[in-house]
Amino acid sequence: MLHLVRVFLLVFVLPSYLWANPGSYEEAAKLLPQIWETKYPLPYGKLLRKDPLNQGIRQISRKKGKYWVYNFEVFMPKYERNEMTPLPKAEGRSILVFFFWNPGISEEPHRIELGEPHEGK
Repeated sequence: MLHLVRVFLLVFVLPSYLWANPGSYEEAAKLLPQIWETKYPLPYGKLLRKDPLNQGIRQISRKKGKYWVYNFEVFMPKYERNEMTPLPKAEGRSILVFFFWNPGISEEPHRIELGEPHEGK
């Protein structure tokens, strides 16, 4: 009986708890560089602002489920090539980055979109 209660909690309660409670902006800011490295070939320069749109943490639906959405402003330097190595320059521009996070989705819990997010993806 105790085993069935544990299985029930593990299968039904824990995922819903994780899905219902988004991580903070600080947690998302720590994850952003790691996920960025898996999605884009060049690293961004630095994180300029958390929540520049003053939207807080939003929740949206996508094909794979519901995601918590965080927005950041990051500095993306221009790069020059030195043989096969890209070297960041001092100049660049700031870009708006949307970080999607759902710890309940095992195959792709994190996504990043630059600029305005595309609805329904």
